[in-house]
Amino acid sequence: MVRRVPWSVWCLRTVAALGPLLAVTAGAPEGLVPSLFVVVVTAALGLAYAVLPEHFIGSIVLVVVLLWWSLHVGSSMPGGALVAAAALVAAHVAGVLLGYGPPRMAVGADLVLPWVVRGALVWLAAPVVWVAARAYSGEASPTSYWLGGLAVALVGAVVGAVRVPTRNLRPPS
Repeated sequence: MVRRVPWSVWCLRTVAALGPLLAVTAGAPEGLVPSLFVVVVTAALGLAYAVLPEHFIGSIVLVVVLLWWSLHVGSSMPGGALVAAAALVAAHVAGVLLGYGPPRMAVGADLVLPWVVRGALVWLAAPVVWVAARAYSGEASPTSYWLGGLAVALVGAVVGAVRVPTRNLRPPS
């Protein structure tokens, strides 16, 4: 008898599959429209990531989106970059949560909540870099924005790991 897949797993798989697709198309309202080929490849890799979250295919789909953005955004900093960053972080967090157990094991709120907080803290690098890039447009190189964003994301990841531990460190009473 096949056991039913819990609702939490379906939700996480949906986020893992659609996150990269949303990220690659987030710039469309501002004229950054990916080709049909890029959309199809991203959709196929996103579906594969949702099915195999522990496989390296997850890294590949996230890198495809990042490469597309880095090759097409140039020195501008569209608002869609914030949506793309949120979608990539959400897809990554969903993949991490799916990798915690067997494919049909329900994912509880006690595991989801710390990872959502961590993801939100890491995403906070995006608006900081976006505002800085808008403020200093034409005065710094795009490389300095990437390095600044990486530094802020690293700080967010460390703060998230310290402030929201994965397990209770207090001894049982």
